[in-house]
Amino acid sequence: MSTSIRRLTRDRLLRILAQHSGQLTNFAQLGGQIGLDEKTARKYLGVLEQLFLVRRLEPWHSNRLSRLVKTPKLHFLDSGLLAALLGVTPQRVAGDRTVLGVLLETFVYTEVLKLATVSERQIALYHYRDKDKNEVDIVIEDESGGVIGLEIKASATVRPADFAGLRKLAAAAGKNFRLGAVLHDGDAVIGFGDHLYAAPLSCLWRSGPKGP
Repeated sequence: MSTSIRRLTRDRLLRILAQHSGQLTNFAQLGGQIGLDEKTARKYLGVLEQLFLVRRLEPWHSNRLSRLVKTPKLHFLDSGLLAALLGVTPQRVAGDRTVLGVLLETFVYTEVLKLATVSERQIALYHYRDKDKNEVDIVIEDESGGVIGLEIKASATVRPADFAGLRKLAAAAGKNFRLGAVLHDGDAVIGFGDHLYAAPLSCLWRSGPKGP
């Protein structure tokens, strides 16, 4: 395969990946959209990771549970690049808030990743999803096993139902669960009981990089 063809294939795959940002990674499905087998799709994704364009977010797991999904999620490392690949405009965001949700999750993930790299503790990032489709966007686990869950919502309104995944994570983590938060674009911190809070996105910058 010539260099130009490889570059074209890589660019096409990058655009396909943009459509699946924040979703579970199915290499056979992704590669099949541009005529690649699963092995080759994995190889190209590895190259994109080495270029710091995307990163896989591995699933959090617990020996206490067997119903956890073990498939990684895919995240872009630049929400601006993701927006360009998706053709996002202010007009499109105004008419479709789900588009903003995808970009916001990517943005928050990269900000949390930055905080993790400067933390005094050893921090690992995961996602949570069980076979009943309960999920948490970002799971932060420190070297002692302490767990924090973050759910990202592109809205200023937070309801008890938004904590379904965090409650499942809390039950799975048991005594290691420290905190669960739904990050929203409002300005108030509201308690929802059992170490669960709705908190504004600005909390990521107002407080320093603390471990669980």
